[in-house]
Amino acid sequence: MNLHPEDLRLAAAHARLASGDFPALTDAQLEAIRGRARDSLVWFRAHPVLHDTVNVLLLLALFAADLLSLTALPFVLPGALSTAGGIVLAGVVAGAVHGFLVCGIVTLSVHEGAAHDLLIVGRGRVGRGLRVLANNACRLFLADPVHYAQAHASHHRSLGTADDGSFTHHVRLRRLLVSLLPLAPMLSHSDYFPWRPQEHTRSRRLSVLLTNGYLGLCAALATWLHGWLFTGVALFLVGSWLSFVLDRVRESTEHLFMPLDRANGTRELGLGLWGLLLGGGPWGQPCHLSHHLAPALPWYQQLRLHFFLRRVLTPEQRRHFFLRPVIGLPVLLWRLATAPREPARD
Repeated sequence: MNLHPEDLRLAAAHARLASGDFPALTDAQLEAIRGRARDSLVWFRAHPVLHDTVNVLLLLALFAADLLSLTALPFVLPGALSTAGGIVLAGVVAGAVHGFLVCGIVTLSVHEGAAHDLLIVGRGRVGRGLRVLANNACRLFLADPVHYAQAHASHHRSLGTADDGSFTHHVRLRRLLVSLLPLAPMLSHSDYFPWRPQEHTRSRRLSVLLTNGYLGLCAALATWLHGWLFTGVALFLVGSWLSFVLDRVRESTEHLFMPLDRANGTRELGLGLWGLLLGGGPWGQPCHLSHHLAPALPWYQQLRLHFFLRRVLTPEQRRHFFLRPVIGLPVLLWRLATAPREPARD
């Protein structure tokens, strides 16, 4: 993703407008959070076999559910395959489930695995083999783990600056909308693709090759069982599009309008409707503030830290750092749509 100068300028301007009443985390709060994170890190490192087992089973379950969404799910939808309209409806339902699952798989693999190397931590031959498979599972859905890992490292290191590889403290509305057009993941009419480079590198070509193979297998099975109309709707129209929409909206709101600060510059979508939906499940970064405050923790420990934050933060802080239930996301996107293009200068 190319950082446009306007993004940084507007983010800085809006941050200055809000800085006067923003309830930043105190030193005492940060110390308490780091202490809890250290305790969680000790537990995590003491149970590598349990950690790896949970994540291997999780990935296998997600892939199995994805395959079933395109093969078995239409059979249990009442009257879904008896008419053309029913087939289209079945394609929409199955495609939505497929897209949600793909969103979770990609985020778990490319972020937890490739970027932070926390998905599989075993050191033996089996552990190393599983790590390679887990960290590269995202390649089946066009993601490039090599490119993303490099950009994401700069995101943590230089959050909110021009060197931030995934700068989203301000997102131009047009950039977001263009990335949400149908077939956007397959085409190149937007530069809003932080998990793959715009250049056709060797790593990107490998991801395209593996994606075509996986999509071809899924398409062959779905067409054999339900016909080409179902496959076109579920796999190519709804599924691939929805997974990308969820991912782009999530990443566009995690830092939007937050301070340009490493400790206070992240929003927690939370474990409610929007956090779980946009992340493809609890492993899809719904607790992003927890992650930025303790990036060495795996996804399930971030969930535990989330509940600790709810106790440590004041009500005023929770109002700024946490997304409001139900209406929080629409309000935030409306704020993006109506934000002044030229905030007052100093």
